[in-house]
Amino acid sequence: MLRIKTFRNKITPVVGALLGGYGPDNVSNGVYDDLLLSGLAFNDGRRKALLLSYDLIGMDRPLILELRKRAAAKTGIKSGSIIVACTHTHSGPHSRSASKESLRDEKYSEWLIERTLEALEGVFLGMEPVDVYRHSVNAYENINRRVLLAGSRFAYLPEEKHLKPVADGVTDPELGMLFFVSRRTKKDLANIVNYSAHPLASQRRGGKSLKITSDYPGALRRTVERKLGGFCVFTTGACGDLHPYDCEGGFKKMESLGRRLGLKVSGSFSRVLKAAGCRIKSPEVETRSIKVPMAINAGNKKHIMPLFEKKKTETAEVVFLRIGDVCFAGVPGELLAEPGLEIKWNSPFKKTYILYNSTGYLSYMPHANAFVNGGYEADTSQLMQYETFKLVNRIIQEFKKWKKS
Repeated sequence: MLRIKTFRNKITPVVGALLGGYGPDNVSNGVYDDLLLSGLAFNDGRRKALLLSYDLIGMDRPLILELRKRAAAKTGIKSGSIIVACTHTHSGPHSRSASKESLRDEKYSEWLIERTLEALEGVFLGMEPVDVYRHSVNAYENINRRVLLAGSRFAYLPEEKHLKPVADGVTDPELGMLFFVSRRTKKDLANIVNYSAHPLASQRRGGKSLKITSDYPGALRRTVERKLGGFCVFTTGACGDLHPYDCEGGFKKMESLGRRLGLKVSGSFSRVLKAAGCRIKSPEVETRSIKVPMAINAGNKKHIMPLFEKKKTETAEVVFLRIGDVCFAGVPGELLAEPGLEIKWNSPFKKTYILYNSTGYLSYMPHANAFVNGGYEADTSQLMQYETFKLVNRIIQEFKKWKKS
């Protein structure tokens, strides 16, 4: 029998902190809503695990390793059973070192770990038995920002918004959800929501709104929690080239997007409880990880990140959290939609979801063809052309081994 417990803490930086999403020198001038760490603790009687979702643009691998190490010491579970994910809001602090001009805020990083440890106090005590239900619907709220024009030129939609009517690239519209229903009250105790769209609904290219915000994931959480009464953990899927359809439209459009997605989640709940096949019969919990050496594009001098300046290879980690027949795969950076879909399509589990910026920050992880046609994601990637393909294949091989065992 699966038992869970929810936990949360505010991780909002002080006003005046630099914002990490649009360059090195955007100074925050207020708080629209708080950034949160939202998490779930799991205990199926044999194994324990933690899922921690942060309203942050991402984290450097050294920070994630230190966080997992200290969280493991705090809770008494293995560090490999602590699964981290970042929503990727562009309106939060510098929690990764994207360039020499935008280095990770070390003071904030230490405070972040302290806030995490506070949230984990007694996390495996007083847990509640739950039944688990899985469901997904299509939500056509995202758009591929890579626009193919005549002559195989790719335009970048955020800078050429007039091309939105002809943007017809690959998207992943799946809005995935897991409901953890209290066996005692029969109500939604908690849920995990997964959707693939950059949290870029609020800021307008960094100049019009410089408020700290969790962006549309926060609006989605508020909607779901208000409607269902349960605790919502939002996770971002493979959205390296996916934006909200109305990206960078300001707070009103941001709230509207979060509300629409949240209503799709809350509106599914009562139907899911009655539908045959949605309940996970054996919601046991299992975590795994794999490590894959990946070739760094050292020749990309213009965009090379500080952590990789003197490296030819970097070990990428992928973590897995399985809850019954649903599997989450945490990747070390910004996986584009196409390789994310390949993982989903080739998974032996009923449902598979990507956890964005989970084990480090290897920048964009494009499919090989993106390097042929160019564009922002390939131009700034730290990886060589076929490294994402290698990672996807390794994930699928691990899936196959897992099912055989």
